[in-house]
Amino acid sequence: MLTNKWWNYKRFQGDNVKVLLVSLRHLLLKELSLSLIKLGHSSQTLLIGETALDRNLVEQRYTEAIRNFEPDFVLTVNHLGFDQEGVVTDLLTHFKVPFASWYVDSPHLIIHHYFRNKSPYLSLFLWDRDYIDIIKRQGFKNVEYLPLGVDESLFKPLNGKQNALTHLSSDISFAGNSMVFKVSSVLRRNNIQGLLLENLDKVAIAFEQSTKLIVRDIIEEQFPELVKDLNRLSSVQIYGYEAAVTWQSTCLYRLKLVKRLQPFSHLIIGDPGWERILGQGFRLHRELNYYQELNSFYNMSRINFNATSRQMKNGINQRIFDVPASGGVVLTDHTLQLETLMEPGRDLLTYHNEDEIPDLIDKTLKDPQFHKKIAESGKKRVLNEHTYSHRLENLIKVMKRNYA
Repeated sequence: MLTNKWWNYKRFQGDNVKVLLVSLRHLLLKELSLSLIKLGHSSQTLLIGETALDRNLVEQRYTEAIRNFEPDFVLTVNHLGFDQEGVVTDLLTHFKVPFASWYVDSPHLIIHHYFRNKSPYLSLFLWDRDYIDIIKRQGFKNVEYLPLGVDESLFKPLNGKQNALTHLSSDISFAGNSMVFKVSSVLRRNNIQGLLLENLDKVAIAFEQSTKLIVRDIIEEQFPELVKDLNRLSSVQIYGYEAAVTWQSTCLYRLKLVKRLQPFSHLIIGDPGWERILGQGFRLHRELNYYQELNSFYNMSRINFNATSRQMKNGINQRIFDVPASGGVVLTDHTLQLETLMEPGRDLLTYHNEDEIPDLIDKTLKDPQFHKKIAESGKKRVLNEHTYSHRLENLIKVMKRNYA
């Protein structure tokens, strides 16, 4: 006779769902939790933290959380809180608990750690549509597009309220990482030497100019003399080199674009790497805390500049949603996926190449009514269509469709 196991509780029985949020750290957990509450759902958070190295303790904590909370599904970001050996995946598969991982960074550079985490109970959600076929070819079956969103309770106009960052006011600003130290760190950690190191800039420039998302594809096509050196590396080192090229590509790309801001009243917010590559003549400031300072900063800049990381050639980053929600105007590089979510020239400003940047800045600064129209339209669009609540509504629909 079959026995009734405790994990055979019914799932997806009503309109509201119960979601177990899992991670190693607090990446997006607060935003997701608040959005679930707004939508009338319930959630519980399981932070793995330092226990991640203890297999038995991880299994115990997952088991207790599932038994006590009885979630309809588990949700993580970038597979954080899961192990490379697939222990957690095997556990959830045994319990028949569906689980979702929302990738907000390059899945190619992350998911190789989790090849043992394939399961019919897993659904992947990718912030960049272009990675879907790439990830499906690696054997992950349920893969969906889910762009980033905004926490409208965090990013909003101050409307005359006191702003502690008034000293950072500018006509145009850019808040972003130079990637200088990220590149040097990953090269050193993976012991990249010889021709691969010597040709880093050449490969990075080729990667930036290509529509391809996988660095090794660029090397095989354009740098056949480097293939032998690349293949001598371990799998971990190869992914490390791909990360270095991707970030160096972003560094060179951003440097080229940010230099076009110099003639205006500008401010560059970021790591000390900017001092190393920009030199004299630029107003620089330390990095700002995303949760405590960035909204105030966006409120102090008439135009917020964006130069998208090269890990996404057609995707959309966080700034595209956060800036309009704060009541600001964003000037960004044009991408194909942007057109499906926002209307260029109405909700935000876009440039197709670096030469268009000065004229767009000049026009916007000289026409207050035009600036106001862009800001108002962008804010309305984001709040009506692109909050985390909107994203979770879509994610939950997919999970119900796949597993209810």
